Amino acid sequence: MVSRFRQWLRRLSASPAGAEAIAQGTEAIATETRGVGVQGNVQTSVIITGDGNTIHHGAARPDPAAALATYCRTLATSCRHLPLRGVDIHASDPTADQRRLDLAQVYVALRTTARMPRADVDPRQHSQRQPHVIELTAEADSAPLSALEAVVRHQRLVLLGDPGSGKSTFLTHLALCLAAHIVASQAGWLARLPGWSPHEAHSVPILVVLRDFARWLSTTGVTQAAPRHLWDFIVTGLAAQKLENVAEPLQEALEQGRVVLLLDGLDEIPTLAQRDLVRGAVAAYATRYARSRLVVTCRTLSYQDPAGQLPDMPAVTLAAFDEVQIDDFIVAWDTELSHMGALTGEEASGLAQRLRQAVHRPDLWRLAPNPLLLTVMALVHTHRNRLPEARALLYEETVNFLLWHWEDLKFSSAGNVPRLRHLLEQAERTDTDLRGVLWRLAFDAHHASGEGDEVADIGEWQLQKCLVALHPDESHDWARQMLETMKMRAGLLLERAPEVYAFPHRTFQEYLAGAYLAAQGDFARQAAQLAAQGATWREVVLLGVGRLVHVSGDTDKPLALAGELCPEHPAATEVA
Repeated sequence: MVSRFRQWLRRLSASPAGAEAIAQGTEAIATETRGVGVQGNVQTSVIITGDGNTIHHGAARPDPAAALATYCRTLATSCRHLPLRGVDIHASDPTADQRRLDLAQVYVALRTTARMPRADVDPRQHSQRQPHVIELTAEADSAPLSALEAVVRHQRLVLLGDPGSGKSTFLTHLALCLAAHIVASQAGWLARLPGWSPHEAHSVPILVVLRDFARWLSTTGVTQAAPRHLWDFIVTGLAAQKLENVAEPLQEALEQGRVVLLLDGLDEIPTLAQRDLVRGAVAAYATRYARSRLVVTCRTLSYQDPAGQLPDMPAVTLAAFDEVQIDDFIVAWDTELSHMGALTGEEASGLAQRLRQAVHRPDLWRLAPNPLLLTVMALVHTHRNRLPEARALLYEETVNFLLWHWEDLKFSSAGNVPRLRHLLEQAERTDTDLRGVLWRLAFDAHHASGEGDEVADIGEWQLQKCLVALHPDESHDWARQMLETMKMRAGLLLERAPEVYAFPHRTFQEYLAGAYLAAQGDFARQAAQLAAQGATWREVVLLGVGRLVHVSGDTDKPLALAGELCPEHPAATEVA
């Protein structure tokens, strides 16, 4: 009966007079106290009957595959490039003219400190030269487990590492490859994830910054964790990007185990209470959506307390770059600059060779295994076409990056003022004031150091005392916030053990101690006295002189030091 009625309507509407009659009839029906009006495609309309109801046009359900593809395209775009824009190291960002380095092209696969039998190693995980490196290890029958292989082997995983070890970059690269594969449906992107199962080729990545989740939670008044809290935050993010129609197909993918949830920065949540709530929400989510993959990153030291660990989730620690990885990064970096058109192929090859030679300098080789510090050196080298022979210039730029630009980079995307700068503004202090505190801490710490490569421990009470002195009201609460922010985000002061801090390398301790020494009015006298104490202060004095000459442009103090160290011979004075 319904089918015949539809056929009659189609024949009637074929003529202008029939179409007009249908329109008039529909309007009349819609104004009756009872009835139903039908207009348009019945299959895509919601029909409401009853007294006083009028025609309601329904919308077709969006195609789930198309919605997910749109989401993945948006995610891939946000992850595609190295996050270097806005990092102004004296214009050293080679992407400043809108050209941006492609993350996939410069990414170097990370390894963990865990090992596995060599027979289980996927040969695509390693470069051709790596087997030679493995043979030099004490465990000849095993090889390092890559970060990606660790994720593949574990449905749930916590990825640990020091600041700058590549935790966030690993998650971003994984999200990029999975999202781009869904969009492009090409094997090329999946090939960048060697060992990833073809059965999970269309797993949908969700990348969440946990400090943003914690901030959102604080606005909801939630006090008890539940699985829906993390999901509600994800949906809120989708709405902010005008991707509301992705929520339903994404929820279906979660239920089917086709999602890889990537949670970055468990250690970067400001307060202990927030951290407990976030950890509870993550654990509840993991239980609820047990079929989907979950990866969480955290700073190594912050995850040592068993009470703060995620239940039933194994943890692996990222290893520092070895010589092969350092070389691979340098080659990839300069090759990408060539592809961008910033350099010719010949220029890129020459630049890579010079950078490779520069990072092998003994004083820089200690820094190169850290991916972040290696990237900073590559940035400086790209701008200058060389790394400064004056170590003080390189250390000054690196310290500034760790203290200011890295945090700017993390917060600029969210449109927030970096917390460290905000706290300084509250106390009506400047960057220079904080540098002075770090210089003095490094100088005092170096007094407690012996010879060798070890850095000195700095007690939390000592650090907090110096910070309290910066605040006009000597606020201990403000000092604690500064301390928490610096240890979590700055990367220049690391917590080696509970309430014990240190600089990441002795090089930084020596340079900052030298900066303190260079700022003293009686620099020449103090430097001469310290130099007379032996080798412990040699580098500090040299770096202090280097900073005066190359950073401050001051030659008077170094000349005065030369006079202290090489006094005029008394006999010469008498002759004169």
